[in-house]
Amino acid sequence: MEKNLESLNPSQVKELLAKTLSSWMAERDRLNELDRALGDGDHGSTISRGAQAAIDSLQTGNFSSVNQVFAAVGRAMMTSMGGASGMLFGLFFRAAEKIPVSEVLDLGTLNALFARGLEDLQARTKAQPGDKTMFDALIPALTLLRESQGGLIAALDQAASSATEGAQKSAELIPKFGRAKTLGERGRGTPDPGATSVAIFFTGLAANAKGLSPQS
Repeated sequence: MEKNLESLNPSQVKELLAKTLSSWMAERDRLNELDRALGDGDHGSTISRGAQAAIDSLQTGNFSSVNQVFAAVGRAMMTSMGGASGMLFGLFFRAAEKIPVSEVLDLGTLNALFARGLEDLQARTKAQPGDKTMFDALIPALTLLRESQGGLIAALDQAASSATEGAQKSAELIPKFGRAKTLGERGRGTPDPGATSVAIFFTGLAANAKGLSPQS
């Protein structure tokens, strides 16, 4: 992507999300390994299944707004993944249906979409940063995205770095939710799989946005 291309049309958003979701599939085994230390050992397989369903939905869909693109991802993940991960990631992406319709994705629209996604997540769970969940990467990423003084590309880079740092730091935490909370101190030492998934997503967004052509 050219550095001055700071807004994306629905076709470009569709391409961006499809490429980014494939990162979850590529990291399936690593995410499963993290989850084996803390949970059922299937987080990677679950989120990879959701990513494939979302990519299939994107490839077959026709979208006139960026809201529809994100919402399609959310619906596919919610129906294909099941469990807490499917609900939470599905809610996050489907929040696009609740903000004003936009034919372009710029930094303002992305912030509005993700802010509503976070609001919907927080209405469903009492988890907070420090509880060793996806929030340990998501909230730092969204904070940097919101506070960025640059354009879309620079903001995504900052969000990706913050999400990655948050996921890494989650290894120091004691889990407070899910099956992992029974581990207590034994839960230290392994990054949270959900936080790691968030970091992978934002890293993929930042990298793939730079690779988009001006017209797609």
